[in-house]
Amino acid sequence: MKLKFKLLAIIVFLGIFLHSCDNNDDTLDYGTDINPERFENIEIGNGDFKVPQFNTDLHIQFDYNGKSKVKKMYFDINPIDVSEPASNEGKWTVTNYLVPEKYYKEQINPHVHHHVYFDPNNKHFPLLRPSKGIYSLKITVVEEGNSESVITKEFEIVKKFSDVEIGHDNQIEYGNNELHTEFTYDGGNNTISEIKYELWFEEWRNDKNVPVGSWDKELIVLPKELYENKKNPNIHYHLPINPEFPIGGYWLNIYVKESGENEDFKLSIPFSIVE
Repeated sequence: MKLKFKLLAIIVFLGIFLHSCDNNDDTLDYGTDINPERFENIEIGNGDFKVPQFNTDLHIQFDYNGKSKVKKMYFDINPIDVSEPASNEGKWTVTNYLVPEKYYKEQINPHVHHHVYFDPNNKHFPLLRPSKGIYSLKITVVEEGNSESVITKEFEIVKKFSDVEIGHDNQIEYGNNELHTEFTYDGGNNTISEIKYELWFEEWRNDKNVPVGSWDKELIVLPKELYENKKNPNIHYHLPINPEFPIGGYWLNIYVKESGENEDFKLSIPFSIVE
């Protein structure tokens, strides 16, 4: 009887040990990079891999140095350590997101600059945004011959901007000579040293640096008294604009420079000029 009990105990122990080894192998394999040196100049949100929750999408940019022509490229996004979702938030997950071929087709060393929308059904005005916290982005590149290169990076969704208003519900009427803007910024322990606006629009004039129909931009530095040496400024500013701007879609990029940080924090907001 004792011998049978010992044999049973050994079998159970071996079963637990082997199962544990299998689990460890899975853990080691999960997220393993393949040819990570082929990915260079990676930006996720920005160079610091921080993404404002109030954005419409996730900015992804990198250079790929392959051995043969790229056949397919896709992204996977998963929550790692995120806060419990508030209303209109969720733990963002994206599986096998296929990057459009135009970014890499027939190229060995493509430069990829692509945006993945938070809410694909409401692209420019998402009804659902990612919860704050740490996420992973896995980039997979498949070359001709089906060889794969994989790299996984973590990025952070942060809530720096709140109570953002651009125009009235992101619209202004044609002929206006200013754009109402308002937001609150959370600098944490840092003070604010500069805020800039970058207005992007499709050029409609013939005498400018870009052809008609191409994207052009104007850069404006906001008055320092609105934010300088403040940690949590509330910005209310009416941006002067050309009253001849045509009816259509526009983008306003907001750049905030915090003391002690190497890179500006950027928020991109769409708005429209309407009749």
